[in-house]
Amino acid sequence: MFRRRKDHDFTAEIEAHIRLEADRYVERGLSEEETLGAARRAFGNLTSSQERFYESRRWLWCDALRQDVRIAVRLLAKTPAWTATAALTVALGIGATAAIFSVVNAVLLRPLPFPHPKELYAVIETMKLGDFAVAPDYLSMRDNLHGNYIQEMAAYDSAGVNWTGADRAERLVAGQVTASFFTTLQARPLYGRTFSPDEDRPGADKVVLLSYGLWRRRFGADRAIIGKTIRLDRTPALVIGVMPRSFDFPRGSELWLPLALDEAQQRQRKAMRIVEMIARAGPRASAAQIHQELQSLMAVAKNEYPAQSGAKGYPSDFVDSLRARARPLHDELTGDVRPALLLFSGAVGLMLLIVCFTVANLMLARATTRRREVAVRVALGSPRRRIVSQLLAESLLISLLGGGLGLGLAALAVKALNLSNRTGLPEVSLDGATAAFAAVVTILTGLGFGIAPALGSLGFGVREALQAESRSLGGSSGLRRTRQAFVIAQLALSLTLLIGAGLLAKSFYRLRNRPPGFRPENMLTARINLTGSSYENLGRQREFIQELLLRVSGLPGVEAAGIGELPPMLSENSMSFRIENGPHVPRGQEPRTLVADVSSDYFRAMGMSLIQGRLLTPRDGAEGPLAVAVNEAFARKFFPGQNALGRRISTKAEEDKPGWAEIVGVVGDIRARGLDQDATPTVYGSFLQEPHPAFGRTNLLMRVSGDPLSLVKPLEKLVASIDRDEPLFDAKTMERRLSDTLGSRRFNAVLTGAFALMAVFLASIGVYGVMSYLVTLRASELAVRLALGAQRVKVLSMILREGVVLALIGIPLGVGGALVLSGHLATLLYGVGTHDTATFIVAILALFAAVMTACAIPGRRAANVDPATALRRD
Repeated sequence: MFRRRKDHDFTAEIEAHIRLEADRYVERGLSEEETLGAARRAFGNLTSSQERFYESRRWLWCDALRQDVRIAVRLLAKTPAWTATAALTVALGIGATAAIFSVVNAVLLRPLPFPHPKELYAVIETMKLGDFAVAPDYLSMRDNLHGNYIQEMAAYDSAGVNWTGADRAERLVAGQVTASFFTTLQARPLYGRTFSPDEDRPGADKVVLLSYGLWRRRFGADRAIIGKTIRLDRTPALVIGVMPRSFDFPRGSELWLPLALDEAQQRQRKAMRIVEMIARAGPRASAAQIHQELQSLMAVAKNEYPAQSGAKGYPSDFVDSLRARARPLHDELTGDVRPALLLFSGAVGLMLLIVCFTVANLMLARATTRRREVAVRVALGSPRRRIVSQLLAESLLISLLGGGLGLGLAALAVKALNLSNRTGLPEVSLDGATAAFAAVVTILTGLGFGIAPALGSLGFGVREALQAESRSLGGSSGLRRTRQAFVIAQLALSLTLLIGAGLLAKSFYRLRNRPPGFRPENMLTARINLTGSSYENLGRQREFIQELLLRVSGLPGVEAAGIGELPPMLSENSMSFRIENGPHVPRGQEPRTLVADVSSDYFRAMGMSLIQGRLLTPRDGAEGPLAVAVNEAFARKFFPGQNALGRRISTKAEEDKPGWAEIVGVVGDIRARGLDQDATPTVYGSFLQEPHPAFGRTNLLMRVSGDPLSLVKPLEKLVASIDRDEPLFDAKTMERRLSDTLGSRRFNAVLTGAFALMAVFLASIGVYGVMSYLVTLRASELAVRLALGAQRVKVLSMILREGVVLALIGIPLGVGGALVLSGHLATLLYGVGTHDTATFIVAILALFAAVMTACAIPGRRAANVDPATALRRD
């Protein structure tokens, strides 16, 4: 309205000026008609003046954009089917891109929620037994810090605790941390305070920090809980603070307790506790300087190891092998998922390119049908830059419409991802960063697929366009080659994705069908942790377990019930051992094996096979001679070509009290560390002969005749009836437990497969569009051929031949891309080579079939055309 008022005022001013000039001519004696014409001639071209005034205003470009958008909206509304197809195609690409970016942003890009996160490092020790850190070395490094490059250090671990005293007991995940943990992270509580050094000692009064989620869920966000006492593992614990919502480290912690290391015992290095270490470096410390200081601290720690003397101490080569390294904490926490997320980022990038090629082909087809219209507008004086801007406005509108739909699809995908708890990923959300990224990608995508048809509007002569038939114009060799090039690129990228997805799917299939070594069907598993002073006595633990097994065995449908390790093992209970009359091995170099303490019915509940000897029985109790069973992997490795039965082994370090246990049976191998791992040497001992009072961690396994999950509620009530302060938790079927171990591999295969299928679908649309348009262009020629007696099969084969040519060019390019991509998949594959011939062949045949299907539809239409109707239309 304001613009129109200014235009009206400017016109009125010109008219007033002309009337004044006419009045002067009247005073000179001219007639009224002559004066008005003379005044207008004296003023000059009125239209030119109005145009100069209009173009002089600063918002001219904005007005032109408004006009382009208005025209684009009208034109797109006239072809709703075409517009919907293009927008939905863009929505697939933008939706996938936004969903993957939200995951990448949450895991890889978003900085840790601590002040100055780039200064935080994970400290890892390297030794012969593996890469981890031990408490005595942490204590040594902490005490010898000079603050040159590393300013603070802390140690932490994770454990489970039983919260009691409520309506029912509940198992909670606790982060066990040193007093310096929160100061190293520079994390402050939302309410209250953190631990003091005096509270981080054995025997100190127990204090606890609550997570924000637990504070709201269990205590109703009541600030008065601070200063009150709750019961954890049957022991009073004073609540001293609540951490903020954003604080989640170690991940999944619901509360935090002091680590309370027994420093005197740890410094003796007899039983070293495994911990995680973090450090905060100075703001200007380089990676080389941090590494140099760590080596200096490690050298001091090495000197504190007791020297080997007979069977005591540690051999010099073991101590010499100790090293320490620092890795950015963010990289350490995301290391496991980084390769997969980078792979998905590349896959979604390829799919977005395919989307651009698909919509560009659709835009080119639309542009060729409108070429006469564009020629008329150019002939009437419209600048070609305005034609280009209008076509780009159409492509941007389509992209924005598709981007909006894509964000909706991304929201659904993220919701589905969060509902699944088998991916190992943190909770993901569509935040402002994701929305901004999607907006940028949407605009760039619109420009990407709109630039080709927009520039194509510049490359033709107006005279030829107005004189030629629209169909022959559409058959311009340049545009045809451009569209064919786009289709070839689509096919190549689609095949690359299809082969990558095939490799991941085949890898997952082989792993999923790999025999675990036992029968997981009809099995229910659950966990119980016996805590508190009442279970410090080993006899009390045995009484609880025996009563539990007796009563569980009496539940309807229970065929066998046992306790033992759950494969995949939740804790790697690896121990060194010695073989009676075996070669002498220096301390620190003893062979190691997994040790599982089980009940006599464990093997029956698991469905494991007996190879030699006998299984453990109730007679293998505390009063009987020590007896163990071993698996085949143990017998093969440590008794090659010999009979393991009757041999004796010991897991005790003292040579004067070896506690030799006889091998009474050999059982079949199970993949105790996961389906992707080979069987590990394992020793099975009776829990009745277990000498360590830390056996409170109980894993219950039951083989049932019906639905295993139907026993969860009765089992919870049964455990509560024995001890109401001991919660049953982590109840799952064995099949679900095995399936969860494959969660990340399933996620990789399913997501990449979805991308590949979408890519093939979009490539098929591209092929169909080119072939359909080709049939339209050659309708007259095909009609003449049919009228002259050509067989309809020949016409169909001619169209299919065009598709075959496109496929024969695109497939080798796709194979080359797949060979490059497969090299990055090696760490994600199991039992499948990166150049698996069968997968390549199946993917090529699948894509070729899709191309032929896309060609057959317009080919049949061409073969069934009525020559008389087609020629009459011409």
